[in-house]
Amino acid sequence: MIYTVTFNPAIDCIMQVRNLAFGKVNRAVTQEFYFGGKGVNVSYVLRNLGRTSTAWGFIAGWTGAALESALAEDGIPTDFVHLPKGNTRVNAKLKGTTAGSDDDTETAINAGGAPIDDESLEKFFQKLDKVEPGDFVILSGGVPKGTPKDIYARIMARLDGRGAYIVVDATEEVLLQSLPYKPFLVKPNDEELAEITGCNPLDEQALIEGARQLHDQGAQNVLVSRGGLGSLLLDATGNLQTAPVIKGTLVNSVGAGDSVVAGFVEGFVRATESGADEATAYQQAYKLAQACGSATAFSPGLAPATLVNELLERLES
Repeated sequence: MIYTVTFNPAIDCIMQVRNLAFGKVNRAVTQEFYFGGKGVNVSYVLRNLGRTSTAWGFIAGWTGAALESALAEDGIPTDFVHLPKGNTRVNAKLKGTTAGSDDDTETAINAGGAPIDDESLEKFFQKLDKVEPGDFVILSGGVPKGTPKDIYARIMARLDGRGAYIVVDATEEVLLQSLPYKPFLVKPNDEELAEITGCNPLDEQALIEGARQLHDQGAQNVLVSRGGLGSLLLDATGNLQTAPVIKGTLVNSVGAGDSVVAGFVEGFVRATESGADEATAYQQAYKLAQACGSATAFSPGLAPATLVNELLERLES
């Protein structure tokens, strides 16, 4: 089983506008709704790749019910904790031109999440008892204000000794506190790694040394995304791989990092299911991670399977 955990899921309302004028009534050209949050994004990409995962986390109010219903309609199993107060956040994103300019811009207003009370948190921890050896638990994104910063570490402590693969896609203190529990994968970008280790984000060798620091502190696999400069992977065997960015037209960067996580997990699972050795499994996981991240970047949505396969063939040729 694969479980994705999103403490602070969201509904993104994206409106296309022309000649946006602040302080006046504006008419949207288009309006679309996307149901997400980092862990939810991972579940969507895994679904596109043909892999079932269960979305865990916290939802609240009528917006939370809408998100839960949307995921069910899209074929993603859920087992959310329903919070007693508040609503799952709705983020507003305005894309288009502003008055007096022909340049396209995006203005985003991100809401805070509903507070997580102690009783709801305990309900979530009880769900962790379902995790069995060989399962994946993917912890992604930030947590609502007031939630303990060591929450990921507490989850990993609860799972310690279960034989599960834990993935942590978080930043700064949340990530650092998870390292003693030896997460299977951490995925900082270059700027995040620089904040944690003090390395130069523009210096590849410095980033490699920063990745080694996380590796030495417990992370099994450290995958560092570098935007237009590509990425690098220091895997659990100590092997280092680097890759340039896949060439293509950038359409959308939202969810690209989540797609990388989904691709790495799916690639590793496929390789181990086929009987590949550990080193080969990490090589294949890294390639699928690159293909998924780029497929999202080159598309309006999350990692279409057809494009993922095209890019994967390009990497393997």
